Amino acid sequence: MRCDHLEPLIEAIADGSYQPGAADAQHLAACGVCAARLADARAIDGLLAMREVAVPPPAFTATVMARLGQERWKTERVIDLGFNLAIAAGILVILAGGAGLAWSLGLVRVSIDLQAIWEALGSFDVTSRFLSQVQTIAMASALLTMALVLWWWAETAAD
Repeated sequence: MRCDHLEPLIEAIADGSYQPGAADAQHLAACGVCAARLADARAIDGLLAMREVAVPPPAFTATVMARLGQERWKTERVIDLGFNLAIAAGILVILAGGAGLAWSLGLVRVSIDLQAIWEALGSFDVTSRFLSQVQTIAMASALLTMALVLWWWAETAAD
C-alpha cells in the first residue's frame, strides 16, 4: 500500500521538491523496489542537470507570439463571419416578417390582383394574420438575440 502512495512522489523526492515524512522515509529505506525507483530517478535527475541547456534564438519569443496572434486572428475571422451571417439572416427575417405584417394588415398593397386571389381562397381573420407575423418576428428576434449573445460570449472567451 505504501509503494502505491510513494510511486507518484518518487520524482519529486529525487529532485528535492518534496520531503518525505518519517513513515515514507522509513519505507524508502526498507523497500527494495521503492529504493531502486528513487535511485533511478536521482540518476536521471543528475544526468539532466549535467546536460547543457539549449538557448533559444533571439527572435524565438517574437516568432511564437506572432504565430499565436495569426492563429487567433484566423479563429476570430471565422467567428466574425458566422456572427455576421447570423445577424444578416436575423435582420432579413425580421424585415420579411415586418413586411408580411404590414401587408397582412393592409398597410401595403400589391398592384397585382392578389386581393381577388385572397378572396377566392377565403378570407382570413386579421388576428390570425397578425399572430402568424408576430411569431415570425419573435423567432427572428430570438435568433438575433442568440447571435448577439454568442458574439458576446466569443469576445469574452477570447480575452
